Amino acid sequence: MRCLIVGVDSSFGGALSRSLARLGHGVVATTRRPGHAGDHLLLDLAGPLPPLPEADVAIICAAISRLEDCRRHPELAHRINVAAPLELGRSLAQTGARVILPSTSSVFGCVAPHVEENARLAPRSAYARLKAEAEARLLELGSSVSVLRLTKVVRPNVGLLSDWIRQLGQGKTVRAFDDCRFAPLTVEHVVDAITAMVERGESGVYHASGARDISYAEAAAFLAQRVGVASGLVEPVHGADSELPCAELASFTSLATDRLSRLMGFAPPEPLDVLQKVYGPEMDSARQMATVQAG
Repeated sequence: MRCLIVGVDSSFGGALSRSLARLGHGVVATTRRPGHAGDHLLLDLAGPLPPLPEADVAIICAAISRLEDCRRHPELAHRINVAAPLELGRSLAQTGARVILPSTSSVFGCVAPHVEENARLAPRSAYARLKAEAEARLLELGSSVSVLRLTKVVRPNVGLLSDWIRQLGQGKTVRAFDDCRFAPLTVEHVVDAITAMVERGESGVYHASGARDISYAEAAAFLAQRVGVASGLVEPVHGADSELPCAELASFTSLATDRLSRLMGFAPPEPLDVLQKVYGPEMDSARQMATVQAG
């Protein structure tokens, strides 16, 4: 199958490209970074779109996903998250290609757990509103379009949790929200889900999610335990008391995954198992650092 991955530099685009190629699919991937082009097609969703190679299925991974960026740069965010994907989708649909759009659990407003695929959308943040609009407009193109809503995808050596691990290993206090939650997934979970959708999925909406929501304070306490430092280094605080906009605070993010489970036997992973798998080596290194400092 000829697969086009728009955004190989995204959080899971590269892993998806490698996985599909290993399975024998023909893969063309795009990047917006000229220095990274190599065998990839140069494509920046912020500018005019070039002619696309022929494809049987395209996965639009490229997006502006940082909440603050979507809030501060609304026109650019709309172009990259809505207008350009819609333009791509229309062009691809005209050639008979299927389109898969990764999306987010935040289109439901993050106020209830285990939300079903057909629940009413109620986005609150700027990012969520853009993804909800992109979903709706692409799905209007018909049976060639599928959407995969995701909870938080965690990766090693990047982001808040990696920062906390380093700080805990140095004996520093971390402040973690006890009223904001996430239901983590690994990159592998996302790649496996999209691969199943590429090979045998139907149109419409699918969900991939962790098994349950955990608070950031609970996650930080787990990290502290694994690093081997005192639990008192984790200071639970209320996100509601922070300077973050209320619309960007997630009380719940978990999704019901019935349709994906029927498609590929997807089993929502336990959050702490995900954290152990993704951050295990980092926690081991931080434990060694903490041991030396305690020395």
